[in-house]
Amino acid sequence: MYRWKIKEYSHFGVLLAVQAFALVSESTLRFALPLYLLNVSGSPSLYGTVTAATFVPSVLLMPVAGVVADRVNMRRILVIAGSVLASCSVCYFFLFRAHLLLVTVLFLIALYAAHALYIPMFQTQIPRMLDTAHVKQGVSLVNQVSTASNIIGPVLAGVLMGWMGIALLVCFGMVCLVAAVMLAYACPFLKRSPAASPGAGTDDSAIAGRGNLFQDMRAAVLFLRNEKPLLLSIVFACLVNAVLAGVNVILPYVVTEQLAWNVAAAGSAEAMGAIGALAGSAFVGLTPGFCTMKRLPAFIALLGFGPLISAMGSFFGFSAAIQFVCLTAGVAWILFWGSTITVVLVSDIQLHCDGGMVGRVLALFFAVATCASPAAQAACGVAIDMFGATVLLALMATTIEFFAGLMALLSKRSED
Repeated sequence: MYRWKIKEYSHFGVLLAVQAFALVSESTLRFALPLYLLNVSGSPSLYGTVTAATFVPSVLLMPVAGVVADRVNMRRILVIAGSVLASCSVCYFFLFRAHLLLVTVLFLIALYAAHALYIPMFQTQIPRMLDTAHVKQGVSLVNQVSTASNIIGPVLAGVLMGWMGIALLVCFGMVCLVAAVMLAYACPFLKRSPAASPGAGTDDSAIAGRGNLFQDMRAAVLFLRNEKPLLLSIVFACLVNAVLAGVNVILPYVVTEQLAWNVAAAGSAEAMGAIGALAGSAFVGLTPGFCTMKRLPAFIALLGFGPLISAMGSFFGFSAAIQFVCLTAGVAWILFWGSTITVVLVSDIQLHCDGGMVGRVLALFFAVATCASPAAQAACGVAIDMFGATVLLALMATTIEFFAGLMALLSKRSED
């Protein structure tokens, strides 16, 4: 696809296979466990509370996960994560009938923690396994596998849970994880990224090489402070992500409440959005020379048209079917350019970072980008009650276009 030499890059294909098995395992269980709790309890509030509460530890663990990805052998991380998840699965298998809420919460916390580890773990392998010219394409493929796993996992969970029940579904998830661990151990080239040697100077990477967790994160912050164009891009990407986090609330609200369609229709709209994200990652991989950091403000400006596309159907009073098409097209447009921006940013971080700094800088970026989402989604729910979904989408578009213009202006000043 990318005309890489097969012998030189076959190892990268194994990395993608390991990633696929690991992510399908945890995404299947992350979807199925709270859904089974909802089906048994019949309480949407309990479902929402458990999902939000178990998500928080992954955000808090993200900086630690970046340090671990830089310092610890990848195969060892998979074994430790697998052992913890296997222990949780055994507890769940024997106790879910008597203590469903407790074992569900514990298992979900472990799954989200594993997810926090997986994000920097796979990303740190890219600059070690690929040459500089192909890093952007490698990030594109890793993102595509991640997005595809997030699509496949819930689909598998929905099919298999009805066919084999939750207990055997947990066993299926563990089989996928065991396959990932065995494949990783069969390939000795899957190691940690080369870290900075302790005592090798006084730069940021050297501080990280010999310091504790606080010093590691301080080194990441110092690195970003010295890379002002990259820091500016990360700040605006996080701001845009915070604004668009409300789309996850708007989409199911419009489909199920405003259009009065069923949950399956909302799921279809989310699936189309995920396809847009896949296309965005593929777009960067196919056109790495075009998708550069200089075009990031333009990409953000293009992304800002997504909320307007979603709002067109209801604004002009079209039929429910046309409103649904507009909403779905807008979400797919948002995720297309959102995925494009993410791949470009992550690629640039990997190209600029020292080998021993990639994990912690990426983890810092993802942690900051993610932590704003719960607050933004809560604010979005209040805003829908106050203004309605159509007005809120227009406000989102206006805010994003403002961010794009401001970023372009500040980027131009920094270059002068």
